[in-house]
Amino acid sequence: VLGATVASLLAAVPSAHAAQRQLMVGVGRADITPVTGVFKGGWSCTCAEAIGQQERLYARAIVIEEGGQKVALVTEDLFALSGGMIRDAASLLPGLGFSEANIIDSATHTHSSQSGYMNFSSYNSILPSNSNPTPSGITNSATDPVMYSFMTHQLALAIRRAYSDLRPGAIGWGQTQLLGLTQNRSLGAHLANYGLNEGPNGGSPSQDPGGYADTIDPTVNVLRIDQYRSVRRSVQRVPVGIYSTFANHGTVDHENFWYYSGDHQGAAERVVEAAIRSTGHVPGSQDVVNAFANSDAGDMTSGIQYSGPADAEYVGRTEAGAMLAAWRQAGRAMTRHPAFALRFTRVCMCGQQTGGGAIDSTPWIGKAAGAGSEEGRTIFYYDGLANEGDKLPVDLGPQGDKIPALNEKGNVPQALPFTVLRLGDRLIATIAGEPTVGTGKLIRSAVLAAVAGSGIRQVVIVGYAGDYVSYFTTPAEYEQQAYEGGFTLYGHYSSLVLRDTLVQLAGDMVSNQAAPTPYPYDPNDGVHISSAGYGTGAASATAAVQPSAAVRLGHTSFSWGGGANGIDRPVDRAYVTVQRQVGRRWVRFADDLGMQILWSSDPNGQYRAQWEVPLTAAPGRYRFLITAKRYKLASHPFRVATGALLTPEVSGATVRLAYPQPYLLNDWTYRPATAGGGSVTFLVDGRRRIVRERTASDFPIPPGAHVSIPAGGARNRYGNRNPGSIQLR
Repeated sequence: VLGATVASLLAAVPSAHAAQRQLMVGVGRADITPVTGVFKGGWSCTCAEAIGQQERLYARAIVIEEGGQKVALVTEDLFALSGGMIRDAASLLPGLGFSEANIIDSATHTHSSQSGYMNFSSYNSILPSNSNPTPSGITNSATDPVMYSFMTHQLALAIRRAYSDLRPGAIGWGQTQLLGLTQNRSLGAHLANYGLNEGPNGGSPSQDPGGYADTIDPTVNVLRIDQYRSVRRSVQRVPVGIYSTFANHGTVDHENFWYYSGDHQGAAERVVEAAIRSTGHVPGSQDVVNAFANSDAGDMTSGIQYSGPADAEYVGRTEAGAMLAAWRQAGRAMTRHPAFALRFTRVCMCGQQTGGGAIDSTPWIGKAAGAGSEEGRTIFYYDGLANEGDKLPVDLGPQGDKIPALNEKGNVPQALPFTVLRLGDRLIATIAGEPTVGTGKLIRSAVLAAVAGSGIRQVVIVGYAGDYVSYFTTPAEYEQQAYEGGFTLYGHYSSLVLRDTLVQLAGDMVSNQAAPTPYPYDPNDGVHISSAGYGTGAASATAAVQPSAAVRLGHTSFSWGGGANGIDRPVDRAYVTVQRQVGRRWVRFADDLGMQILWSSDPNGQYRAQWEVPLTAAPGRYRFLITAKRYKLASHPFRVATGALLTPEVSGATVRLAYPQPYLLNDWTYRPATAGGGSVTFLVDGRRRIVRERTASDFPIPPGAHVSIPAGGARNRYGNRNPGSIQLR
C-alpha cells in the first residue's frame, strides 16, 4: 500500500490519455479462434485439420504510454502473422496514435492454430502428407477473406481494450533460467558454429564449448506490468500482467491432435494469469494477461521429448513456474519512470552486401526443407525425395550450397520490418521470422556492443514479430542445410542483414538519431479487410446423445445438432459450460475458455463436447450447458464420483500414491505423477496404523513382519483412493 491518497494521485494524473510524464499501462485481449474445418497452419507440411477446439486462441495486448510516446506489445496464439494484418488493424484504431511502427505484434508459434489468413500465399499453403493425402499437391494458398477480416478486427479490439484500460502504473524486468525442458533439434547444424562438422543432426550437447545450456536459449525474460488503483480508500499497486519471452517451438501438440490449441504457450499463459490474479487479489472485472512472446526458437523444442495435450500442459506449467519466479523478482525493481524509446524501419531483402557476402534478392526454399523437421516429416521425406543435409558440394552464389527447389518470389514478403524498443535497462529487438539460438546469440552480442555505455544491460529477442519470412540461421548453420537452413530463404548471409539492421537501429536510438526511412513496401500484398463475416449460426439445436456418469480423470460427452463447422460458437464468451448442482442452483464448474473441455463440429453441424473430469471435482450432479450465439441447450444431469484412482507404489522405505498417467490423445489435461498429502492406512501384523502427510508424496512404511494396505486405505486430500489391496511385506 502506497502512501499517496487517491486525491493526490488524481491530481498528479488529470487525464488517463493526456500527454504527460506519468507512466500509463493497460492490458486487454480478444478471441481470435475461427470456425472449425480449417487446416492447422503450423502443421501445413503434414496436412493436419482442426475439427474442434481444446482452448481458445487469443490476441493479448499491453499498452504502455508516457509523455506522448506509446507502444502496444501484442502476442497472438498463432503459428505466424503478417505485417499487412498489423497495418490494417492500426487503421481500425483512428485517433489512438497507433501504427505498424509502434505495434510490436508477435506469434506464440503454436502449431495448433489456424491457416488461411496470411497476406502472402506461401504461408497459406498446405502440403499433402502420408497421414492425410487429401490435398492434390500444394493447395489452399488463397487468403480466406472472412478469417482475415475477423482476425484483424479482433487484433484491433485487443489493442483498443488495452488502451481503454490505461491507468497510472509501473513496470519492472525479471529474468531466470529454465534448463532441461528444451533441446536443439538440429544440433549438428548448431555445432557448426564452433567448427564441428557432425552433419545437420549429429553430435552431442557435450561437444558445445558451453555444454547443453549453450545449445539452447534457457533465458526467461519477464516485463511486469502493475497498475495503481484505489482500493479501500488507499492507492495500491495491482499486478495486471506480464510480457514474457522464452525460446520454444509450439509443437508439443502434434499434428494428430485435431483441435485448436495454444500448445504449451497457451497453458503457460493461463497458469500465469490465474496465479497473478490470485496472488495480487485482482478484481474479477480487471483482465490479467501473460503475453507470451517466443524468442530465438528456430531450432528449440520440447516437442521431441514431450508429445500430446497433457504434456503440453505440463511443459506450460513448467514455463509458468519460471515466469512467475521472474515476475516476483521484477516486483522488487519496479519503476514509474523507465527509460522509454522506440525505433522502427523496414529493409528490403534485395541482394545487398553484408559483412560476410551478398544476400539473394530471390527467396528460395531448399531441397532440405522439403523433408520437414524431426517433429514432422513430409510426404517428400517418406517418398525419398528430400532429406535434411541435401546440399551442393560447393557454394554457388548467394544461396551458398543450398539446392534450390522452389522459387518463392512474390509469394513471401520481400521487405522486413524491424523494431527496437527500450524499456528501462532492457532492449527488445524484433525479428520477422524464426531465428535459431545461434542467430539470437549473434544478434544479442552485436546489439549489446552497439549500445555499450547507454545503461542497457540486456537485449531481449522477440521472434515471429511484425511479419514472417520463415527461418534465419547463422552462415555456419546454413551450410549444413538442415531443415532450418533450407528454409532460410534469402540465402547464406540472411541473418547478417538482421544483425546489421538491428545494430544500426539500436545505435540510432541511444544516440537520439532518427531511424532510417522505411523501405516503401506494401506488406498487404493486395489483401485487406472486408465486410465478410462468419454469420450468426443456427437459431436452435437438438440434443442427440446425452452424457453418462463419470469418475475423476474419466470422460463424459454430450452431442447435439446445430450449424456447420462450429459457426454457432460465440466469440469472447463461453460456448460449452459444465455446471454442478448446488442445492437448487446450477453453478459453473468449467467451460471451454479453459482446457478441460474438447468440442468438435463437422460440416453437417454435428457437435460433440467432451469433459475430462479433474481430480478435484466434487461428487454430485452435473450437466452440460451450451450457450451459442442464438440458442441455449442443456443436457440431462449426470453424476460424477470420486472413483478409485490411486496406486500405492513402494519406493525404498516409503509408499507413493501414483495417479494414472494420461494416455497420449485419449487424455488431454495434466495430472501430477503422485499425490501430495493425504493418509495411508497400513495393516501392520493385523493392526491398523495410519500415516498422514500434509503435502509430502512419501509415506513412511511402518516396521512390522506383515504390512499391507487395504482397498481404500490410501487417500489423498481430495478423497481419491486405491481400488485394491496391496501386500508390502
